[in-house]
Amino acid sequence: MTTTQDKREMSAVGPKNRWTRFYREVLTEHLIWPIVIVMILIGSSVPGFLTTGNFLNVLWGAASLGCMTLGLYFVLMTGRLDLSLESTLIFAPTIAVLLMTSWVVGFNPILGLVVALAVGALVGLLIGSLSNYANVNPFLITLGMLLTLRGLVVFLIPEGIYDVPEAFTWLGRTRIGDVPVASIALLFIFAIAYLVMKYTYFGKAITALGNNEQATRVAGVNVNFLVVGVFIVAGLLAALGGIIEVGRLNSVDASMGEGRILVVFAAATLGGTALTGGRGRITGVFGAVLVISGITNLMNLVGIPTALQQVMFGAILLLAILLSSVQDSLRKRWSS
Repeated sequence: MTTTQDKREMSAVGPKNRWTRFYREVLTEHLIWPIVIVMILIGSSVPGFLTTGNFLNVLWGAASLGCMTLGLYFVLMTGRLDLSLESTLIFAPTIAVLLMTSWVVGFNPILGLVVALAVGALVGLLIGSLSNYANVNPFLITLGMLLTLRGLVVFLIPEGIYDVPEAFTWLGRTRIGDVPVASIALLFIFAIAYLVMKYTYFGKAITALGNNEQATRVAGVNVNFLVVGVFIVAGLLAALGGIIEVGRLNSVDASMGEGRILVVFAAATLGGTALTGGRGRITGVFGAVLVISGITNLMNLVGIPTALQQVMFGAILLLAILLSSVQDSLRKRWSS
């Protein structure tokens, strides 16, 4: 029979255990949010950073990066990698803009948006199919695709295109009041992705695939179909990011997105997505996108040169890899 003294001891231990579980979960799953808080505290000393208008600009700047990072997240969750996203970002809208401005007279800009998304999906379909049915490492396939698509873009638009139809740039440039439509789209896409990962068969299946591919096959999941599916989703999201970026810049340039995959990789890793697959949270990825976009905004407000900004992004990538390693070590220690 439980005595009054026993109850007191249990009530005293309970809160301690809850706090222990809380900080362990923060360190292993939600470390990005303390980083967000630190960034905000640092930014509070920079004039103009903590304003509504600037926050909307941060979200606007994060839209394209967020789409690409979310696409990479889905691929990483299966234990694969896609390096081609930065080239899909520019290749998909390039084909659509050329259709509208050079190849087909009077081509509808709304159809151009559909074409851009379709091109992104086809790139993902090709990568996923080669990975599954030609049994080639996705790293090698996507590396080749990265170089091939970028080379095609340089060949097709060596001088860029600076007269893009307004309907095609609407998503990236339009504001509703002071709120960029691209920011609303970013929040909506992340909300959909969160629901997909939490409540759908697709989300549960790719998590299972990343944790144990053999067990997932034995459970009757069509792994080949699933892998192709995540690469298609990644291609679609990269194309959407390209459409947004074209709208922000009101042009298509062959150098657009060049080197962006490293920042995308840093964001996915910093957000807690495991490189080995099976572990990662949509909320963590969103927090990491905010951190990188916020740091970019801070550096621009302070006036840090572009070359030094590259150094900062390199440091962020190293930090992301280090934190990922530390989190994996803590998970193993506390689960044993």
